[in-house]
Amino acid sequence: MIPDELFLKIVRSAVKAPSVHNAQPWLFSRSDDVFFILPDFQRALPVADPQHRELFISLGCAVENAMIAARFYGYVPAFHFDSCNNRFMIELSLRKDANQAAPELFSYIRYRQTNRNLYDDITIPHDDGIALKSAVSLPGNDVTFYSGEEEIRRLTPYILDAGSIQMSDPAYRRELIHWMRFSQHEAMRKGDGLYATCMGLPPLGRTAGSFLLRNWVTAKSVEKRVRKQLDNTATMALITSAKDDPAHWIETGICFQRFALTATRLNLNHSFMNAPCQVPEVRAAMMNEMAVEGAYPQLLIRLGYSDKIAYPFRRRIHDVIITNY
Repeated sequence: MIPDELFLKIVRSAVKAPSVHNAQPWLFSRSDDVFFILPDFQRALPVADPQHRELFISLGCAVENAMIAARFYGYVPAFHFDSCNNRFMIELSLRKDANQAAPELFSYIRYRQTNRNLYDDITIPHDDGIALKSAVSLPGNDVTFYSGEEEIRRLTPYILDAGSIQMSDPAYRRELIHWMRFSQHEAMRKGDGLYATCMGLPPLGRTAGSFLLRNWVTAKSVEKRVRKQLDNTATMALITSAKDDPAHWIETGICFQRFALTATRLNLNHSFMNAPCQVPEVRAAMMNEMAVEGAYPQLLIRLGYSDKIAYPFRRRIHDVIITNY
């Protein structure tokens, strides 16, 4: 049986994984020597993520954090994904091993953050790029880097087109507002969502913040902000998978979390510019026109150097633990 203290320690690491809108769509349980991670579809995003693709990617990120934590505490994890009868479940079988080496990336789990600041336009060192490339190591996953103004310009139309489509959709905006946390009090109380301070917005309260997003944040204003971010970005990374199904989405999340923790170790910031992967017609165009033929775009990531920002809040541990499933 997994000891109580170990179980809670692994969960605390797992919940630090990223998720779209910080929805945290996961639940955790245990039985004997098996640690379970399950999707929480009540926290799905039917507009931004109708196929649950990014939900499963987030579960993969949580899996990687959990496996790193298990190794740190002296256990060898064995990963298995069960999708029989659409009963999606991720199992980590844990075996005690006194010789298990502590993983280097464990200490960076608490420091990793999605940083939406403007970045310094500084080229990432070649050796750091190799380290990031090596982090995406599962068969069927790959990462392509786009560095410099000319290469990033190739991505710009997809990013802007997808962002415009999303922000012009009233349903998308309603879903975004639902997950916004416009004050520290609201963010702390709910423990989830997009904390305004992390988004570079002043604390306004829900009434004023909702009014602002509905009436003043437009597709054009978002495009202006995104162009400014791209103008201050030296490198973008596109993570792809060979297939487009839940198992490969989870593996994409595992790879991304290694990638993100490696970036944190290298003092590199990262943030998602994933709208082109979220809008089907833009994603299809990117597959056909970019050098990713035969691979499915899963995550588009901005990389660079910047000051740290405030960390988003997380749900209470006991709110994500279940005993019956």
